[in-house]
Amino acid sequence: MTSLSDAVPLSAHRDSLARYLAEVGSTFESVAGKIIAERLEPGFVRDPLRACLLLWAACANGGQLSDALPVAAAFDLFDRFMLLHDELAEGAGETAARWGVGQSLNAGDALYAVAFRCLAADAIVSRNRLDAARLAAEAVLAALESDPAQSRRVLTAAAMEAGAVIAGAPPHAIAALRDAGRALAAAGESGDAAEAERLAERAISLVRGCTHGEAVDAFVEVARNVARRAA
Repeated sequence: MTSLSDAVPLSAHRDSLARYLAEVGSTFESVAGKIIAERLEPGFVRDPLRACLLLWAACANGGQLSDALPVAAAFDLFDRFMLLHDELAEGAGETAARWGVGQSLNAGDALYAVAFRCLAADAIVSRNRLDAARLAAEAVLAALESDPAQSRRVLTAAAMEAGAVIAGAPPHAIAALRDAGRALAAAGESGDAAEAERLAERAISLVRGCTHGEAVDAFVEVARNVARRAA
């Protein structure tokens, strides 16, 4: 079994996101801030590709990278928040052992708040950003009530949908990218090679119906990497 984090493509978007997150994580001096700085390291996120898919969806639909980056960072931070939340709920994890449960809870609250601060930062089209923020909030609430596999599907679908929303894509494209994200995440969860390939090809088909050119090629690379590593 694999996850989206095993897929390597979209390196340019990964680099852009890493630079943005480095600025986000440099503003804290408290103990909670030290925990956040630690958890901004690559090892403390389950699916780093999810935020990059949001950037891809925005750019593939004519959106501006600068407008999508704060939203992608928010989705990345939500994932880190949820991982810390799960660790604390299970009574495990190095962070709580090192810093204590209280400071770890403070760090989780701060991660959540910083994610929403990102959602409100540097918006170019305010209405689109507000819609993306709503999608993010609804996805996190749904993910917190779901099992881990379903949680990843919900968040990946919402990330790709939010990227299309930020770009002002038409409704049919927004819906197609949402469904493509869900199919891609399901492919990553499958332990069966044939099923993973079927789901990945469905995601590709959905993307081809609303996206063109090099953008499709980039998504095909992602989806087929996920399918290959799923079984």
